[in-house]
Amino acid sequence: IFHINKRHPCDLSPLKVITGVRDLLEKCVIVKGEDKLSKQANENATTLFQCLVRSTLCSKLVAEQFRLSEEAFEWLLGEIESKFMQAQATPGEMVGAIAAQSIGEPATQMTLNTFHFAGVSSKNVTLGVPRLKEIINISKKPKAPSLTVFLTGAAARDAEKAKNVLCRLEHTTLKKVTANTAIYYDPFPQNTVIAEDQEFVNVYYEMPDFDASRISPWLLRIELDRKRMTDKKLTMEQISEKINAGFGDDLNCIFNDDNAEKLVLRIRIMNADADAKDGEEEQADKMEDDMFLRCIEANMLS
Repeated sequence: IFHINKRHPCDLSPLKVITGVRDLLEKCVIVKGEDKLSKQANENATTLFQCLVRSTLCSKLVAEQFRLSEEAFEWLLGEIESKFMQAQATPGEMVGAIAAQSIGEPATQMTLNTFHFAGVSSKNVTLGVPRLKEIINISKKPKAPSLTVFLTGAAARDAEKAKNVLCRLEHTTLKKVTANTAIYYDPFPQNTVIAEDQEFVNVYYEMPDFDASRISPWLLRIELDRKRMTDKKLTMEQISEKINAGFGDDLNCIFNDDNAEKLVLRIRIMNADADAKDGEEEQADKMEDDMFLRCIEANMLS
């Protein structure tokens, strides 16, 4: 309206700003009256409003950032005063019913908008009335928690770097990258019953770094999803390291190359040494290897 050019010097006096704001706040009265109680009640009712006006319309901001002219500043003060007066509710007005109507009308529209996403599996954001209930009830466990991250620097302009940030932020479990799992009875580790794994098993057992006699005959075979692995920028070595870090020497984990047709993890239990066994009683109480392997599988994929 006032054609303000931020390159031109501001002709507004700081003293004018201070007196203008002070006069405005004196006009914005909620509890009218000159007695002590009325003045105190009015001050309590307008404290936050006064803080907002004084911080936004301080003389430095008005002169340096907004570059308002004297005419523009006078118009702004008049607009604030008129909006303040319009916003006041008359005593006895049923504000609860009006607030309910104000919430109800957009909620109906929200419900209508959600129908556009019916049957679309990728749309996993809670919308409409369920989302409104979560907001009103301040739900501690929302159905579909989401996070909006605004990137800065090089990542804001480069899709590949933005994807790297996503991979580092998002919590990934083994279950998210697993295609299928199976448990096999494979008593001869070097001559596996799974023909497609034989090649990389032979390579691994050429120079074993463990006692092969301790290996359990039961095998947990986990096949990973290549597309998800690529999306998360994960390697087979990273997953194997995490498994070894969690279970130590109790499990033997071998894997094939990242460029193989199928990404496979082969996990076996490492039994205790024969010298460490206390006898047949301990063996009787011990859980069967296949059952124990199922428990490990459930633990890994949880």
